[in-house]
Amino acid sequence: MKPLLALLLCLGVQEAAVAPLPVEVSFKDSNIRLVGRFDLRDSGGPRCSWSGSAIHVKFKGTALNVVLKASGSDRVQVIVDGTPTSVLTTSKETALYRVASGLPDGEHTVELFKRTEAFVGQLQLAGFQLEQGRSLVPLPPRPERRIELVGDSITCGYGNESANEKEHFTPATENNYLAYGAVAARALGAEYVAVAWSGKWLFGKEAIPLLYDKALPLDPNSAWDFSSWVPHAVVVNLGTNDFGPRNPTEQEWQDAYRAFIQTIRKHAPQSHVFCAVGSMMSDSYPPGRKALSTVRQYTTGLVEALRKAGDARVHYVEFDVQDAKNGLGGDWHPSVKTHRIMAERLTAAVKKELGW
Repeated sequence: MKPLLALLLCLGVQEAAVAPLPVEVSFKDSNIRLVGRFDLRDSGGPRCSWSGSAIHVKFKGTALNVVLKASGSDRVQVIVDGTPTSVLTTSKETALYRVASGLPDGEHTVELFKRTEAFVGQLQLAGFQLEQGRSLVPLPPRPERRIELVGDSITCGYGNESANEKEHFTPATENNYLAYGAVAARALGAEYVAVAWSGKWLFGKEAIPLLYDKALPLDPNSAWDFSSWVPHAVVVNLGTNDFGPRNPTEQEWQDAYRAFIQTIRKHAPQSHVFCAVGSMMSDSYPPGRKALSTVRQYTTGLVEALRKAGDARVHYVEFDVQDAKNGLGGDWHPSVKTHRIMAERLTAAVKKELGW
């Protein structure tokens, strides 16, 4: 019995659920491409947690299976030959999943894209399975353009597939593949990495900058190798949670933002940094605080100061306040349509500044 199949049977994975394919492909195969923050320390295979982490392969044949070890109920978008097809729902075990079957016999590209965010679960790639006589083949060259999104629930795509604002979070309605950053990255022809977590702030004990150096955000020993992937553009969209309980002072906001931009500059000194605002903030809520006007003033003031000091690669971009006529996602988050509108704004801003 082959080792992967033996492992699956020992763990209770039923052969009838997903028919195994005879050729096992190691996670070490050089034709596997990892996009995003993967931790490579575990001997069982590369692990990822952040939204948008992706595995790319190309094969010749009609079918493909994958073996994943998961810690939660993640959702993984399958993209075959550039078209989203099925969605894999993981369970807390090592399991065999059908990626594709019944395809025309020929070469096919496949992407497995983690739609759900880090607190939902961690994924580990254990290997692939192919038909008899088949193997993975080399992928096309990687895109030359690279864009990183840093943010909170908006950037994660929290609730963007919910029926309405009355629904609360479930992994099934969070789709980072349709979040504005991922949509913009595809429009720009850029590799996409997200460092985002719902409820995170720019500063304080829940600050996303505290996790920025992590490959696996729940593992304090998991350090990300910044030299392995250097973005051309970094989009920071934070503030919705910072301005929730109160308006921070201008100095608090600008000091924290300046420090984070300095961290980004340390690892990507030539990157363009886009300081983004929106689309959930407004002047009407919370009542009486004019949160949107305030964060706009603070952030544009910082951008202007940094540019006057000589950093011409820092920019401000603002997304329109979400409009209920475009639908509302879970817990008043942006809908898929609003994410598309945001993506158009971001795409235009990046094209203008980087010449893409």
